[in-house]
Amino acid sequence: MSLPGLIDDPARGDVGAVNGSAAAFTTRAGSSRARKTDADTALASLTSMTSTSADALGARVLLLAQRLGEAEEGLGGISAAITAYASDLEALKADAARKLRAAQNAYDHIFVRRAEALNAASEFVTGWALPWDAVLPSWMYLDDPGYLHRWQNAIDSYYTARDAYNALGDERRTIDQRAVSALAAVPLITAVTQGGKVGLSGFTAASLIWAGDVNAITAESLAGLGAPDIIRATWNAMDEETQAALLAASSLLLGNLNGIPIQDRVTANHKNIRDEIARREAEIARLQALVDDLKTGDRADAWEAKGYLDEIAKLRAPIEPWQRLLEQDYTWWDQSNQKHVEKKAGARVVVFDPRADAIATYQGPIDPVTGDIPAWIRNVAVSVPGTTTTITDFGDGTGSSLYRAAVRENGPSTAVFQWAGGTFPQLELPGPTDASYSRDLAPKLVDFVAGIDRPADSTLTVLGHSYGGATVGLAEQAGLKADRILYVSAAGMGKDVAGLSDFPYTADVPHYSMMARNDAVVGLIQGKEGEWHAIHGQSPLTAEGVIRLETGWMDHGDPDSTDLEDHGFPSGIESHSSVMKPGTTAFHNIVEVIIGGEAITWAPNEYVTGGYSTIVVDGIDAADYEPQYVKID
Repeated sequence: MSLPGLIDDPARGDVGAVNGSAAAFTTRAGSSRARKTDADTALASLTSMTSTSADALGARVLLLAQRLGEAEEGLGGISAAITAYASDLEALKADAARKLRAAQNAYDHIFVRRAEALNAASEFVTGWALPWDAVLPSWMYLDDPGYLHRWQNAIDSYYTARDAYNALGDERRTIDQRAVSALAAVPLITAVTQGGKVGLSGFTAASLIWAGDVNAITAESLAGLGAPDIIRATWNAMDEETQAALLAASSLLLGNLNGIPIQDRVTANHKNIRDEIARREAEIARLQALVDDLKTGDRADAWEAKGYLDEIAKLRAPIEPWQRLLEQDYTWWDQSNQKHVEKKAGARVVVFDPRADAIATYQGPIDPVTGDIPAWIRNVAVSVPGTTTTITDFGDGTGSSLYRAAVRENGPSTAVFQWAGGTFPQLELPGPTDASYSRDLAPKLVDFVAGIDRPADSTLTVLGHSYGGATVGLAEQAGLKADRILYVSAAGMGKDVAGLSDFPYTADVPHYSMMARNDAVVGLIQGKEGEWHAIHGQSPLTAEGVIRLETGWMDHGDPDSTDLEDHGFPSGIESHSSVMKPGTTAFHNIVEVIIGGEAITWAPNEYVTGGYSTIVVDGIDAADYEPQYVKID
């Protein structure tokens, strides 16, 4: 069973494979040591000879002995670093297992206390409406209130156990970074055996993990390396034939593995989409055959056939939109602002995992050599959508619109990811009010962003719309690293988040927010400053340190229009989604945040009192309104 709010396994990885790698490097170090001994012996013999040729040969043997000594030192250092990493990982696995059991026991105990407080009748009448982390209000409970206290204590105990388990994610990142640092301290020049020849190759510390035997690694062992930069360096050290074979054999794993270059993830995920479509079509054919075999005149048979037909409809629903992802044109601009249209090349799908309801796409150029974001890109954005997002009807329209608008505004120096890396709530209750989805999505977003290989001097903006805003906030709390954050009509900054001080890495980076006036979808559920009872935490509109931006007009290019369809912003439900509509002032401001331009700040409403009533005048409709701009840091 998956426990609510728990991050993915922080101790993932194959300790045996890591130890095997360390042993391989120990063996290579021994081989280099033996060869150095042979070279030293030969050198001693040469020094007793007197001739020009002997002197020349002696110099070469001396250099060889020196290099073999360096190789022994480097390979031994790598072995020691990997052995220490394996030891740390093994200890973390044991700790994770203990804390997972503690969390499971604490979670089970919630329902023991719940059953003590509620009899069967109460459970049937009122219990069905209570989520796992809620206690029946005291005013509805006529029995001993001690039962409610013990029930709440059990929920609190689970939170404590869950937080202890989730904290291991930080410990894993520390372990990974310690290994990277240890490898970085190893001399970069080492003797590497490749293709039966001995050569001197300059490898980065990360790629040395599998130097000399890199083409023997499995996809599972690659994933077990954990840190995206190590995964990427190891992958790039492989030859193209090995990469192609792994992509074909383990496309589902590699297409969703952070650290694999964008182009290779796209290759894998196009295969994954085709495989999933084929699987569904085969299952549809099987179910249709069962339907055809039933006698439709019999009531029981007709009912059974209806069940099969319902399942067929569910299987068929995503096939057409997924097929469009594979067949759509791909448009991008190069460094000279030249437009390229690759006909029916398909979307750049960088995440696709039907088991996890996960999908993401990339908009922008891809370096033909590295298969990743080109070095000339200066702005990278990750956009997180909101409620009703599914892998079935996912489209990369928002990412495409942001990318195209950024190119129009600032040239081709922007790239955009549209990320929906897990299950989002739907409209059925408790749906958007359930924080468990954002808790599950947040660590996945942290890992995805950490795996983006962007140019060192580029900026990274992470933005979340609606429920995606709460997801971004919890990701910040979980260790997200970014240069700018934007909350767009956000449900909040995340369950129990009080403000920017809750964020370990992004507390001091620029934060922006926006919400249309009279947003009836999330505007009423947000907590005010300092209120902890909000469904999705502190409101980014009033949080200290967050700059609120204007949503403005439906037609940003003609703010003086008197056409009600263009002027101002619609109220109610429509205003919630209109902020993401290209051409609006709101969308213009989103793009300005991404490219580091100038955005229009919020114009507070004016309140005019006359007689017995007060009239609210939108700030942008005030007679003396002049837009105020903020330079995006």
